[in-house]
Amino acid sequence: MLVASCTSLPVGHARNRYDAKGQRHGYWQEYFDAAEMHVANRGRYRHGRPVGLWRYYTPAQQLERKERYLRIPAGQLSITYYHPNGQIARQGRAQYVLRPDGAQFYWFGEWKRYSAIGRAEASEYYVNGQLLHKNQ
Repeated sequence: MLVASCTSLPVGHARNRYDAKGQRHGYWQEYFDAAEMHVANRGRYRHGRPVGLWRYYTPAQQLERKERYLRIPAGQLSITYYHPNGQIARQGRAQYVLRPDGAQFYWFGEWKRYSAIGRAEASEYYVNGQLLHKNQ
């Protein structure tokens, strides 16, 4: 599954910075509103590439997902999605690919799924973003 293309939200934090080449660099935070009351996401960039732990929120300020960018192997990240009640919904890995038209994420390997009450459900298996099968 091709998960997403990175696009900027309409409102960036006033302290967001760019490096000499105009790439995002350092701590970065974006908001759903111009008053900067509702955080959309927060994390760090290193010369245009996201690094470390990123958190994404819903407009209601519930944690939607966490993405942890791995140093080794480069370009990979682990992702955890959450149910509205805060329980883990699914966990897995993705490949981060930076292209001239934007960044894309491709899921791969096993993705563990959980019900809203935390019960394990059938895992899904992906190769290059394509669902291969589910364990029943």
